[in-house]
Amino acid sequence: MDREEESICCHEIPACVSINQEAAQIEEIPVPECITDNPAFQYLCLNYWVLRVAWSDYRRHYGIKAHEGPEHKKTKTVAYRQFVWWCWNILGKEIRVPLPSCAVSCIRAHFPPPGLEENFVFVFEGFKFADE
Repeated sequence: MDREEESICCHEIPACVSINQEAAQIEEIPVPECITDNPAFQYLCLNYWVLRVAWSDYRRHYGIKAHEGPEHKKTKTVAYRQFVWWCWNILGKEIRVPLPSCAVSCIRAHFPPPGLEENFVFVFEGFKFADE
């Protein structure tokens, strides 16, 4: 990650630790080593169809303000929002939290820009506080 605020491990975020412990108890599995190993992460943040439904809900709430653009960018935006909702529920207007770098990296890798990988220009916006 480019900035110190973005370089955070899921083990440093109490909400992620709690969710992994809950998954172990409910799913009767060992506690996931990483939030990206949590079975719910796969369903909520990486499943294209779940993200499409979440996108529709996002558009319904925010209307025209909702991000329009290339499909991979919309999908990543919704995947990040799903992750926040899953971990913290509703934070409130303009309250932002840095996501663990493992989750960000996994989502970015799962929804890359179209085209050949060697042609990718990786320019990611990264985490910003509400006043930036």
